[in-house]
Amino acid sequence: KRDINQEQIIQNFRGELEKFKDKLFITAAAIPAIKGAGVSVPYQIVLKSDSFESLQKATKDLTSYLAKKKGFMDIDTNLDEGKPQIDINILRGSANRLGITASQIAGALNVAFSSDLEISYFEEKGKQYNITLRFDDENRMKIEDIKKIQIRAKNGGLVYLDGLVNFTTSSSLASINHFDRQRQVTIFADLFGLDLGGALAYTKKEIDNIMPKDVTYRFTGFAEEMGKTGKAFGVALGLSVILMFIILAVLYESLIQPIIIMIALPLSIIGVLLALYLSGLQFSLFVMIGFMLLMGMVGKNAVLLVDFANDAISKGKSADEALLEAGEKRLRPILMTTIAMIFAMLPLALGSGLGSETKAPMAISIIGGLISSMVLTLLVVPAIYKMINPIDRWLRKFYEVGKVKE
Repeated sequence: KRDINQEQIIQNFRGELEKFKDKLFITAAAIPAIKGAGVSVPYQIVLKSDSFESLQKATKDLTSYLAKKKGFMDIDTNLDEGKPQIDINILRGSANRLGITASQIAGALNVAFSSDLEISYFEEKGKQYNITLRFDDENRMKIEDIKKIQIRAKNGGLVYLDGLVNFTTSSSLASINHFDRQRQVTIFADLFGLDLGGALAYTKKEIDNIMPKDVTYRFTGFAEEMGKTGKAFGVALGLSVILMFIILAVLYESLIQPIIIMIALPLSIIGVLLALYLSGLQFSLFVMIGFMLLMGMVGKNAVLLVDFANDAISKGKSADEALLEAGEKRLRPILMTTIAMIFAMLPLALGSGLGSETKAPMAISIIGGLISSMVLTLLVVPAIYKMINPIDRWLRKFYEVGKVKE
């Protein structure tokens, strides 16, 4: 059993690597919570443009902006800095006067600096070896070595290459990455003490002002998957709320009282967010799963109160008396079930063994939601019941009339 979590180990390791940052770029990546998902940084954004110069500027500006925010670590890109190269431009006028063609110049350069020209071969022990011709290593290291190459002119004389071409130095990219048929640069960053949602919000805050007009962007990796999961979670949450409302409406034979119970559901969100903030965890897929489980538990507390109040009112008590008695009589069952569930979640929330990175956020979110919903349900649900009950009683007159007519 370890005393510190994965993120703390990585942060300590980064401190040890600090002395090598001037010579090497070394990053420490966390093992993902889902087994088999591979190792990947949580923050990835792809910049796209047809102009490579615009991409370079956008990359420089955005990485500088991200570096200002505490929590972004090991910021890197897949941008190739380029390798130095020598561009040789033929002086057409000089070459034409001497009767020298471009193919002659290219051939001379090829012979001098390449080993592709085979001039002969020899055999040894039954094996054949090709003999190629080129300058030795000492005479092909500098531009001055290229200038010394001699080419035979039309009149039979030898001319130095120096008078036939000019030289310019530049850099070339070993590879150019593309995304959606456009040139792209991907910016990577690890996060420490900053959740992915906060990192995305910080980026979106200024990215439109940073990006040139011809540069577009797209979040990828965990951010993209989080967006897809969030949409699916929203659909699942909406369907569960609708189904819960239908079941409660059938149970209570009312369209009003289910609203009282449904109001208790958002009360748990306060506890979930507060628990995640205090524990330093981020909103993730496992938190979403925990929240789905939490909805049923939270609705149960409100059902206990409303059901008891309805029963008391049916026996002739006033709404105030019924609510006071419901709060008094149902407090113990609500406390018992909530505390039992909290204690059941504690081993998962406090565990630090294998898989704790996935189980802890779910358990902590459930505990936070249970505590906040338990307290707020006992206060909010009776107040909402008191306000809405007259409307429900008025509507029930029509239901009762309908039943009598039948």
